[in-house]
Amino acid sequence: MEDENGQGGSVVTEYSSYEDFLDSQITATDLYYLEDEELARQLVELGYRGSGEVLKREEFEQRKAAAEASRLSKRTQQKARVAKKT
Repeated sequence: MEDENGQGGSVVTEYSSYEDFLDSQITATDLYYLEDEELARQLVELGYRGSGEVLKREEFEQRKAAAEASRLSKRTQQKARVAKKT
């Protein structure tokens, strides 16, 4: 899903780390058969497993930084409006 800036904001703001994002797409069945969490994560990252958007670590981190910058910008703008009114 994309936010108003075309960024995958909902994905990156929902998870605190890239590993959490990958883990969210791994099922108990995947872990049962693979018996290796890191291998399961690699398969999700390569697009072989998982049901969501495929993001590489670099892209996830770029989107996360952009979403954080956007959030901070909006917060700063809101504070400026409040200060201007008073």
